[in-house]
Amino acid sequence: MAMNAIDLRKPPQPTESEAALVRKYVLLPVLLTMLQRDIDAVTRSALKVSLPYIVIMQRMMDTVREDLSRVRSGLGKAGIRIYTEEKNAKGIQCKYVCRGYHESFTMSRDSVKAEVSLLAGQYVDAR
Repeated sequence: MAMNAIDLRKPPQPTESEAALVRKYVLLPVLLTMLQRDIDAVTRSALKVSLPYIVIMQRMMDTVREDLSRVRSGLGKAGIRIYTEEKNAKGIQCKYVCRGYHESFTMSRDSVKAEVSLLAGQYVDAR
């Protein structure tokens, strides 16, 4: 290649792991919200021994917050910028840019619930 020639190669497309990072960035806050609602429900309940459940869920929330911080950092390092994140009764739509490529995904409400349940299970197993 000549010294003055311009390199016209395109940057690589976003990888599966980068897309998974974006999905995790979108799903972790949903998990935090669900855990907080569950803590509130257990607090209001008539359970005789509610404290252990609350402590477990609070520890899960702490771990989720730490992971969310790492995910945010990973997005920055990968040069991924999320520019639209819409949550409504139908589900979630997210649009982002990675190395100049504009990407998006949509998840139905049922898909979000299923994935968040799987994600929550990973945090239960992690302790």
